[in-house]
Formats: sequence, structure tokens, C-alpha cells
Amino acid sequence: MKDDNGVRRLAGTREPANIPFPPFDTRVLDFLDALSQAIRMLPREEAGEELRALGFWLRRTHLLDLKERYAGGSSPEPENRLGLGLSFHIAPANVPLMFAYSLAIGLMAGNCCLVRVSGRRTKEGERLCSLLDHLLSEDGFACMRERISIVSYDRENMDTTQAFSQKCDVRIVWGGDETVRSVRNAVLKPSAAEVVFPDRTAISVLGAEAVAALGEEELRQLAAYFYNDTYGMDQNACSCPKAVFWQEADTEAGKRASERFWNAVAAASERYALSEIKVSQKYSALWELMSSGAKVKRVQRWKNRLYVVESEDIPGEALGSWMQFGSFLEYHMKSGEEWTEAVSEKTQTLTFFGVDGAALRETVLSRGLRGIFRIVPVGQALWMDVVWDGKDLIRLLSRSVS
Repeated sequence: MKDDNGVRRLAGTREPANIPFPPFDTRVLDFLDALSQAIRMLPREEAGEELRALGFWLRRTHLLDLKERYAGGSSPEPENRLGLGLSFHIAPANVPLMFAYSLAIGLMAGNCCLVRVSGRRTKEGERLCSLLDHLLSEDGFACMRERISIVSYDRENMDTTQAFSQKCDVRIVWGGDETVRSVRNAVLKPSAAEVVFPDRTAISVLGAEAVAALGEEELRQLAAYFYNDTYGMDQNACSCPKAVFWQEADTEAGKRASERFWNAVAAASERYALSEIKVSQKYSALWELMSSGAKVKRVQRWKNRLYVVESEDIPGEALGSWMQFGSFLEYHMKSGEEWTEAVSEKTQTLTFFGVDGAALRETVLSRGLRGIFRIVPVGQALWMDVVWDGKDLIRLLSRSVS
């Protein structure tokens, strides 16, 4: 039920407290681990891949590993820090469970959390909110209930966004350039901080010789990893690769590797839930690209599940929003480093296979590239971390007490 301001409470309290905790407080870790256990106890038919991944991410051993990263060394230990107070999270609609990761990180940093979730929620999102609300009603987590408020309201309801912005000590905005611009019309109080995550994209660099040398089972596993990096989020997440750059010794080697790889990805994509609206949008976007003046060498289609557009130009400006639902650009490199020319300040993640990840990182550093915040093996594009877009969220959402 919505209140008079059009706000619907999904979990927790309507009026969250503003009481900072130290980062990685035991009460918070106990609660998040309990949520992890509740998720993992769900029958498999009630928990999709994304929800199961969240449950795995929230398990106590992983939380303690994160805590250990902030202990000792030259940095203040967690007990010498406190959360900023009340954090206001605006979660994206295109990554359904991102609100839960943002909530968990806000709590781990020591904050009370007010989270705005899109009205376009999935069944998994609704199920997770129900799990959260049930867990928060238990006596053992009474102190956590006053620290969490998950709500939903129309994005056009800027009066509510303004009211929440005036109350919070830090605002975290996910969802791209348009969302960031819109939310910034809501003025924060002078002492409040803001962390934003604007539009980003991702690319992948694959070694042709390494792909060509894979056995059938190894190739199937690589394709499954690539599928998980991309199809699982309809390629909507900022870390989902949209272009593949082939590092190859010669043209024939690149052609053989490409053919093997995309056939394996097409086989992996058979389990993808491809709706009619996705097919329509995907096909229309392909023709939009073709009519845009892009230099296209060839287009390959595996029914409607996989489109691969081989580009004669280095993909850069073309790395736009049209690549969704299993649509990819590919480019066969001559020098092996043309991928750097596609990198802009909007390039977030680089995944790789069959090439030296350390060498890729050194190239980013030595050339002073404006983009690339993460360099990870294929299969880890969507693995969430407390450092995102190069921003250390535990540090940014807490303060040092010296």
C-alpha cells in the first residue's frame, strides 16, 4: 500500500534511523549472513541465477574476507571508522537485484539505508524484499529493522526524491547519465556526500591461438562463462562486454578461433529466455546500426539468439546501448593493442582470455587510459565488489575517527 506521497514500503521501516555503526559491525554481518542462508534455502525453482549469486556473495566467509581487506596496514582499522549516517540509494531498473548489493555495501560501511527500488521489479526482486521483511521482523534483528527502509515510488516523483535527499548524509545513484542528471535536480544538504555511477560499457580481449587450442569441454566452459557475463543481464549491466577484440598471429588463426567461439556461445545461448519484445528490439537496433554509417564487414546470426557484427573500424563510438540480448561487435586486431583506441572514460570493465591480464593492466597504466576500472578473466564481469568504478565504497561511505 502506498502512502499519501505515492511511496510503497517493500521491506523494513518507513522511517530509518540515523545511527552510524563501525564498518563491518558484527550485527550487520550476522544479518547479511542470515539473509544469505535464507536465499540459499529457497527451492531452486524459486531462486534464479542472479538471486543465487547474491546469496553466495553474502555468505559469512566472503563478508569476513572483505572485512580483512580493511584491517591493518597503514589505513585505519574498521573500528576507527564510522558510517556517515543515513545513506539514500537510488537503484537501477535494468539490473534487478543491484539494490540488494547497494544495501549490503551501505550497511557494511556502517550506515542506515534508505533504498529506492524501481517500480519495474522482477519476481526475484519481490521475493527478495519479502525475505528481507520477514527476516527483519524476527526479534534477533530488531536493531537492523530500524536501519533499513526499502521503498518504491515513481521516478517522476521528484518531491519525494528531494525530501529523501535533504535527510540523507550520502546519496548513491546507480542507473546511468540520465538518472544522475535527473536526481541532481534534488538538492542535498551542504554536508552530504554523493557517489554516482553514470553510463559505462565493457569490452573483451580474447587470444585467438588460446581459443583455437581449447578442447571441446574447455570451449564449452569458456562459452558458458561468456554467456554468464552477458546474457544473464540482457547485456544491460555496465560490466557486460559489448565488443570482442581478437588478438591473433594471422587472419586465418583469428577466423578459426572466432568461428569456434561464437558457435559455442550460440549453443550456450539456447537456455536464454528470449521474448518476442527482445527479438523485436534487437532486430530493429541491428538495422539502426547498419544504417548509421558504421563500416560493417559482415553480420552473422544464429537464429535470433546471437548476432555478431564484424567491424572494419575499431569499435568505439559504436559501443552504445544497441547491443542487448546477445548482440556483439567483433574486431580482429592487427597490432594486438587496437582495443586501447576503443577505450573512453565510459569504459568500465575489460574481460580477457588467452592473453596476459597483467600486460593489459600495464598498458592501461602506462598509456594513461581514461577508462578501464576493472580487468578480470572472462566469467567474472558481473562479480560485485566493494570497489566499483574505481571507487572504494567502504571508504567513501564512512568517515575516519582519528
